[in-house]
Amino acid sequence: MSRLEIMSPNRAQMVVEGLYRDVERRITASPPGLCPVDLSLAFLHLCHAQTCGKCVPCRIGLWQLTRLVEEVLDRKATIETLGLIERTARVIVDTADCAIGREAASMVLKGLEGFRDDYEEHILRHRCLCNLNQPVPCVALCPAGVDIPGYIALVAEGRYADAVRLIRKDNPFPTSCAMVCEHPCEARCRRNMVDAAVSIRALKRYAVDHAGQVPVPPCAPATGKRVAVIGGGPGGLSAAYFLALMGHEVEVFEKRSALGGMLRYGIPNYRLPRERLDEDIDAILSTGIRVNLNVEIGRDFSLRELRRRFDCIYIAIGAQADKTVGIEGEKLKGVISAVEMLREVGDGATPD
Repeated sequence: MSRLEIMSPNRAQMVVEGLYRDVERRITASPPGLCPVDLSLAFLHLCHAQTCGKCVPCRIGLWQLTRLVEEVLDRKATIETLGLIERTARVIVDTADCAIGREAASMVLKGLEGFRDDYEEHILRHRCLCNLNQPVPCVALCPAGVDIPGYIALVAEGRYADAVRLIRKDNPFPTSCAMVCEHPCEARCRRNMVDAAVSIRALKRYAVDHAGQVPVPPCAPATGKRVAVIGGGPGGLSAAYFLALMGHEVEVFEKRSALGGMLRYGIPNYRLPRERLDEDIDAILSTGIRVNLNVEIGRDFSLRELRRRFDCIYIAIGAQADKTVGIEGEKLKGVISAVEMLREVGDGATPD
């Protein structure tokens, strides 16, 4: 009769697993602008330590490749060194017996091909381009490129109105985004390397809730140019807002009875109250934008007519169609999609 054996991790295993989790968290929090040369070197060190050392490409090749990359960072390399790095890495990829060696060399090759200008900058000018070209991690992942460290600092000082002004410099929907943004910025927050991300969206919400009514900046002198914006959703209103600030005369054409697009017709009221959405829209319209509701291009106006009346046309009709799953009966009477239901609710018609 076999014995029942309960495998319990020893202290060493628990420590190693904890270290792996810490490394994983730190890699996740690494900024998109991390130096590719430094990243390649760190990965080489990790892989070299993990190899069994039985084959020459891993035991000697990875060590040699590590030394060459170190020369690039230590300002000892020349342009010819890049060719040597490439040839050495290709030999390891072609001859290594295990996947660890192949993947380590393959990453160096991909980095050299994709970031050759960074390698050359290290060799020729002894500096890293990532510090010059890349914003901080949270800003890099913000779709609007909002100055997140800036408005967090303003919130810390109690300058909530200034924080809203700074957010609005890149995103004219500070209140709406404070309530429904998916906050991808928090995924790369550097605080993840210590414990957990800063609650960036919550700080934005705190700013908009305590700032009161913040007027928009004054518009630039009139340029005499007229712009038509087709679509009154977040994309069209954002374009109209910044165009108006530049001094252009902007007119928005919206098919539905209210502005907001999928912010109004795709998000339930309990997640984004309509009065909070209207705060952003009212601030945008305060720049002098003209609005035409319940008009449809092709029915009430033609593109030819708009081209004749305006100097430029910006089309922002959005992604308003719903997705079907392809099951039998989904087109029958009485079967509606979530988007259709939310659209009716947005127009004030509560479905049965």
